[in-house]
Amino acid sequence: MKNLRGRIYNNFYTPELWEQVNKKNKRIIDDFLAEYKQRKKSKGTIDGYFNDLRIIMIYILKELDNRCVLELNKKDFRGLSLYFTEECGMSPARTNRLKSAINSLLTFCEEDDDYEYEINMAKKVKGIPRERVKDNEDNFFFTFDEFIKVRDILVERGRLQDAVLWSIGFDSAGRRNELFQIEKLGLLDGNKTNIVVGKRGKKFYLVYLDDTKELIRQYLEERGEDNINSLWIKGTGKNKQPITGDALYDRVCSISKILSEVRGEQCNIFPHTMRHSRLECLAQGTDTRLVDENGNPQKYPLEQVQVFAHHSDVSTTQGYLKDHSSELIDEMFGFGK
Repeated sequence: MKNLRGRIYNNFYTPELWEQVNKKNKRIIDDFLAEYKQRKKSKGTIDGYFNDLRIIMIYILKELDNRCVLELNKKDFRGLSLYFTEECGMSPARTNRLKSAINSLLTFCEEDDDYEYEINMAKKVKGIPRERVKDNEDNFFFTFDEFIKVRDILVERGRLQDAVLWSIGFDSAGRRNELFQIEKLGLLDGNKTNIVVGKRGKKFYLVYLDDTKELIRQYLEERGEDNINSLWIKGTGKNKQPITGDALYDRVCSISKILSEVRGEQCNIFPHTMRHSRLECLAQGTDTRLVDENGNPQKYPLEQVQVFAHHSDVSTTQGYLKDHSSELIDEMFGFGK
């Protein structure tokens, strides 16, 4: 495998080609790797990402007119996977490794406020199957029932702060940086946080439901008095201090282990997973805490979900949701009954 990997890399990379790669793509890689260095990822991991992303950027140079990676669509990423498997003869495992690298890069751009990038299009394309491949996109959404089960387990295990993060992150569909801005003062007075600043400088409240507010109450009672404004801390007693945005990110990712227990299979979640899952939940009407006049779970129209997500364009909101067109066609003609 090591020799095969080397041949693939050497067939693609040359200093001359790398010199021609879109400078914006290079800057994005630099920003992405800088964050991973700050998060203390190993040198081997960072070098692996760099080598894989160089292959992808040179592919974009040669096959996709050297466009910015943030401009690529689902069709482009599908073509990328097919090119490496069919034209280059890469194994499914090797192709999926490349795909995982670009997924991680675009997830970083999706969550970082410096990039006006809303939807990771690479995640819309399935990995190349080996036997049963669990890739990040397979876990892109979790259900409302899974949300409740994971939250209950966090509470049972005494992880109240993580339970609050999981619950308020899901209820509000907040991005990582928006969640990071939440302050503890006034959270029990209603169902809104302090005003946070989102992408493109938009200012708004994050909202949460009453059961989440009750969790916040329990957490703050357990936390006790302190002069830290942030809702998110580490340490106890005199050693309390606010956490960093990276630490908040890592806490969300750590909940992947519990979701894997609930599903009975390995999966990974990220802060944006909560956002996608929440919008899908509202659009499909699966949150049993929100009911209509007949007592049924409320299903919200796309325009309302758009407002809730603070999206300027409804097409952005549509990109966050699952494609249910096949199910709708089956329902139209009574198939599968």
